[in-house]
Amino acid sequence: MLSLNGLSKTYGNGVQALGGFTLDVPRGEILVVIGGSGCGKSTLLRLISGLERPSRGTVVINGETVTEPHPLINLIFQEPRLLPWLTVRDNIAFGLADLPAPERDRRIRLALGQVHLEGYEDRLPKELSGGQAQRVAIARALVTQPEVLLLDEPFSALDALTRAALQNHILDIWEESRPTIILVTHDIDEAVLLAHRIVVMKPWPGHIVEEITVDLPGRRDRDDDGVDHYRREARALLGSSLASA
Repeated sequence: MLSLNGLSKTYGNGVQALGGFTLDVPRGEILVVIGGSGCGKSTLLRLISGLERPSRGTVVINGETVTEPHPLINLIFQEPRLLPWLTVRDNIAFGLADLPAPERDRRIRLALGQVHLEGYEDRLPKELSGGQAQRVAIARALVTQPEVLLLDEPFSALDALTRAALQNHILDIWEESRPTIILVTHDIDEAVLLAHRIVVMKPWPGHIVEEITVDLPGRRDRDDDGVDHYRREARALLGSSLASA
């Protein structure tokens, strides 16, 4: 269980990015956060990951308060952020130096299989497409075997076909190990296709204005009537939050 209790974040310049954000996220839920620019979505993920400390409130995982980067939580950024001088294998293994070599190799093979990049171990980042590079970033996050996987608009710079393929990879990963996934996106279609629950945020300071429980099967057809229903509901709520911001 991940619990976010009254999270607020005010930066040194006085900007309050997040205010009073409270939410429980059950283990194995795919939660998607949508909202306009400046509503604190990325700040929320950085607080959950332990990369930043809240001004007030707590992040708690399995009863433990998160005060720094936590081994059960990993964050995937919008850009792959691969080290260009390291191979795919070495980028994935970057945080595994303390593990014995056999266990490190086992985890790398497993992670490569999860993102369908077997055979790419010795390539450098410059030899990869944008979609392949993002899959390496996903594998690097998976290799630590996190309970909570945070994704900060990881597919926004990709073409539509690559984006759809990576959305399916996320569902493959979820079906295999059932991590808790929190995804930030501006794409309403992406939210409805992936989410068990959608949270709509409003800015100044960032806070929740609405939640939508998406009562649809795990694999969804974007042209299905049910998907269209939730798409219209999410679009209306997002539009209302922006109009009143």
